[in-house]
Amino acid sequence: MSGRATGTAHLAECAGPRASRLGDRPVHRTESSEEHPVLEAVFTSLLVLVCVGVMAFTGLAVKKLYQGQR
Repeated sequence: MSGRATGTAHLAECAGPRASRLGDRPVHRTESSEEHPVLEAVFTSLLVLVCVGVMAFTGLAVKKLYQGQR
C-alpha cells in the first residue's frame, strides 16, 4: 500500500477544519408570524390573487377549447 492513511483516518486528515456545532454559540430565534400579522395578510392575499388568476385563465382556456368543437 502507499504511504497515505487509509479509511476514515485519511478522510479525517484531508477534510479540513471541523465545522462548529450548534451548541458552540447561541442560536438566533426567528420571529413567529404572530409578530407580523400585516405581512402575513399581504402574502396571503397575494396567494389568493394568484389562485384566482390561475383559475380564471384555466376557465377561459377550457371555454375556448370547447368553443372550437361546435
